[in-house]
Amino acid sequence: MPRFPALALALATLTLAACQSTVYYSEGVSVAVRERDLGLCRAEARRDLPPLLETRHTPRVFHPGVPSCNAEGVCTTTRGYWEGGDPYTVDLNEDARRHAVVACMGSLGYTQVSLPACNRDRPVAQSTIMAPLTSDTCIIRTRDSALVVNP
Repeated sequence: MPRFPALALALATLTLAACQSTVYYSEGVSVAVRERDLGLCRAEARRDLPPLLETRHTPRVFHPGVPSCNAEGVCTTTRGYWEGGDPYTVDLNEDARRHAVVACMGSLGYTQVSLPACNRDRPVAQSTIMAPLTSDTCIIRTRDSALVVNP
């Protein structure tokens, strides 16, 4: 029984996290300018920290043969086999590139904020200018971007 409160808390946290979106924010800046700055920062990070790919392999596991005997006492063993060892690629510069983008956007005056998605039943004054942050500030996701708005 003691596991249920912890499980409920974990589920609630995941549900809340799923409703939150992280976005680069700078009050009064237009979404178009933010997207341009983000594109420039990403391009700079790709230029300075290009993909550095390394091939790795999943762990190999040996499954030994299984012995079995019939009613007459004749025993056989199935053949053992290896599993795993599949190749996959890792970009060793991926984390560094992500940090470079965050630093670049920070140097341009942006901070990363996590905000809830706007309630679709509540009227929102949409604007392409990032609104001041209040306790009601939320995000409207569009196909191309995220609008930071106040209901």
